[in-house]
Order: sequence, then structure tokens, then C-alpha cells
Amino acid sequence: MGKETGIAWTDHTFNPWWGCQRVSPGCEHCYAEFLAVTRRKLPVWGPPKTTERQRTKQPWKDLLRWNAEAARDGVRRRVFCASMADVFEDHPQVAPWRAEALALLEKCAALDVQLLTKRPENIRAMVPPAWLKAWPAHVWIGTTVEDRRRAEERIPHLLDVPARVRFLSCEPLLEAVDLDPPTCPKCGGHEAGTGDDGATPFCIPCGVSDGNGEEMEFGAWLDPCADEHQRGISWVIVGGESGSDARPFDLAWARSIVEQCADAGVPVFVKQLG
Repeated sequence: MGKETGIAWTDHTFNPWWGCQRVSPGCEHCYAEFLAVTRRKLPVWGPPKTTERQRTKQPWKDLLRWNAEAARDGVRRRVFCASMADVFEDHPQVAPWRAEALALLEKCAALDVQLLTKRPENIRAMVPPAWLKAWPAHVWIGTTVEDRRRAEERIPHLLDVPARVRFLSCEPLLEAVDLDPPTCPKCGGHEAGTGDDGATPFCIPCGVSDGNGEEMEFGAWLDPCADEHQRGISWVIVGGESGSDARPFDLAWARSIVEQCADAGVPVFVKQLG
């Protein structure tokens, strides 16, 4: 963690605080929970009502130094925030810390800031209101998608965030996932079929066509050309689970995601094979 990190898709990790709570199957063997609770004996993992979080000190200073170094060197470096917490966890204790951290990250324009969350439904309500009108170009936003259910639940929320770079972390990938289904522009669903004529796009939640007899234009999740005014995922990370208790990982799942990204022209980073 810090300036030197074992996370291959970033250069530095900025942890403004430690602590979180499990929310989905991807959290079952969380390395951050193990480091905090087992290694450091910090009681920072669990529900907000019964568990506190621990604010850090040095990383805040490190972030400013990394930004100055990147500006001096003329080299953009990536900073992952936060590997030991979830910035968008709904915990009252971290609300002022989050506001302070986001304000600081906004100033670090020489860096590419990578915000990754398992709670994308909270992003719009928790970022500064000004970001929804003019999202900082150097701040990337991503969500974790470990299975089909989490893809269905989380990606639509991510696509509502007006960031220049939206990304997915399909790690630990626990089953095959379709990242590029046809997507209804009205409801965001992708239960697609055809109308009675066998040709007009049909959205099962919305009904045949758009309700006015006009053909629906189904979009897609993967889109490297989308900007803050459009929907689109422009970068994907994929990998299996690590550790002695790692769950099974089928290479076919990773190959499928790589193929999907290649077809859409979206860069994909294969981190590890489990």
C-alpha cells in the first residue's frame, strides 16, 4: 500500500481511512478485511451501527507529494482510492472524511484518480454537487462486478455518473458475466426481444417499441468512446480470486470478457488467473 503497491493496475494507493462491511459474495475472502482485522487487530469491519472506522494521517500528505512528483516529472500516475475501505460506504463517521478526501483528490489533477466502489448507488448523492455538472476529468469511477447479479444491479448506477472514465473490476470473477447486453434507453433493462413483426426491438419491462410505434435503439454497456454526457464503460479489469481459500475460476469466463471487450474496442487488463 502507499507509494509502492502490489495492485498491478495502479501506481499508488491512497487510504484516507480503514474499515468497511461485506455487501456481496465478492467480499467473502476480502484481503483488506484480513489485513485490518487479522493482521492489525483493528475492529473496523462491520455494520456502521456497531463498528467504527479509523482515519489515517500520513496518506493525506503522501497524496500531495505524489501529485507534485507527477507534475514535476510530466508523467501521469494512477492512484487507487481506497484499497482498505469503500469511499461510498454509507457510514456517518466517514462523511466528513469523504468530503475532505474528494476535495483533495479534485486538486490533484496531475494524477489519474481511481475510485472503485461496491456501492455505486451512493455515488451521485455523496460526491460534491458541482461534480454532477462538471466531473473532474482526472477522476475515474468504477464498480466491482463479480457475478451476473452484481452486473445487473451495479452497472446501470455507474452509467448514471457523468465521469469521463468509467471502469469495471471483474475481480474476483465468480461466474461468466455478459458485460455488453442490449440495453433499453428508457428503463436501462436488457430483457430484449422482438415485436409481433419479428423485427421491432422489444423491451420486456417497457413493452413493444417505445410505446409510440417507433423502433427502439438499444444501446450497450461497453463503449470506449463515451464521454461524461454518454453511457459507456471504457476500461475493464478481470481476475480470479487469490489466497489459499480462493474459489474456483474458469479461464473461459476471463476469455469471454476479453473477447467482449475486444469486440467493443474497450481496453481490458487481466490481473491474475486465481
